[in-house]
Amino acid sequence: MRFPERERLALPVTFERYLPGALHADGRRYLPRLIFRLADGTRLSVVDRHHYVDPSLVGRRGSARLVFLLATVHLQTAGTQRRGLAADASDLAQMPDAFGQVLAVPSFELRRGHLPYEELFTEFVLDIGLGTIGVRTSMTAPRMAQALGAERLQPGDWVQVARPRIDVLEFTPQAQPWAQVEASR
Repeated sequence: MRFPERERLALPVTFERYLPGALHADGRRYLPRLIFRLADGTRLSVVDRHHYVDPSLVGRRGSARLVFLLATVHLQTAGTQRRGLAADASDLAQMPDAFGQVLAVPSFELRRGHLPYEELFTEFVLDIGLGTIGVRTSMTAPRMAQALGAERLQPGDWVQVARPRIDVLEFTPQAQPWAQVEASR
């Protein structure tokens, strides 16, 4: 998967666990799940749809490039802005709401006039306090400005991203301590 400004996506995590997909009746496996622990203790369960992450990296700390997809987005209420993730009640957050400040909006396409509703496609980089994530979504509404809370998303806006599906683009482990020692010799 491609994402504009991919290099800006960086969420510090520990790759805690790899769960291979269950065996399907036809002999194929469902997609694997990756469990990442964030610095605040939140555990994210992410499906590795494209098999980008090497399972042998379990236990390593590093940086994940995550994209939150197919979510609804709206501006946070003035005076109540916050950053972070609001995990569901379970131990593993699969579709946590994300709160943060928009850093960049490489795509914002609004279509109106052809149908009785408006359509929005947008991609943006969001600072959630723990790191940065990407957001890619499409939304429809009778009036998009009313649903979004603004005519257009801008860098600096504070938003909530609700009920996303999360895709992983990459996990880059930190260098092992012994590798750092060897490199210094």
